Parts: sequence; C-alpha cells; structure tokens
Amino acid sequence: MTAKLIGIPKLLTFRSEELRRVVTLLPCMNCGVERFTQAAHLNFGKGMGIKASDAALAALCCDRPGVRGCHSLLDQGGVFTKEERRAFEYEMVAKTYIALAERGYLRVVK
Repeated sequence: MTAKLIGIPKLLTFRSEELRRVVTLLPCMNCGVERFTQAAHLNFGKGMGIKASDAALAALCCDRPGVRGCHSLLDQGGVFTKEERRAFEYEMVAKTYIALAERGYLRVVK
C-alpha cells in the first residue's frame, strides 16, 4: 500500500497598505505616545515563508532617540514570557481595533 500525499493549499494572507497606514495615525496603544506609531503585526501564524496577516495589527510606538519603543520591546525585548507576550499582543490588537472604530476609521459595509 502506498501513501497518498494530500496537498494543503497555502492560505492567503490578508494585506492592506491602507489599514497599515491608518493604524499609524493612532497613538501607541501601550504607552499613549503620539506621532511615533508603527503597525505592529501579531506574532502568530507566521514563519517559514508565511507572513503575518495585516488583519491582526497593533498600534505600537517605534524606537526614538533615548527611548526604546513598545514595538521593539515586544519583538526583541525579552520582557515577557510566551504566555504574557501572547496576552499583550491580543490586548493591543483589540485596543487598536476599538480605537479605529471609535475614530471612524472602520466602517461596516453590507
């Protein structure tokens, strides 16, 4: 008996430059600093040639002179356990989408 290989289609990854740009208009969802925001991807479901989805973005600040940004602390800081990091990421994504909706940047279309 020979084994049959079953092909699994590659998942499409949501991309939206417009969404990434709008997220940068928000203050940092962690510390509140304005004008230094980056669209930080949730570090889940990526790797080995798979990019993180733009559907899971968090508004986090970047590094600036003399200050380590929240985005950098999340990605390279080593300040969280794996569980803490995952909880922080989900909280920041949720806060980002709430802020986008409250500022009128998200619309529901039928």
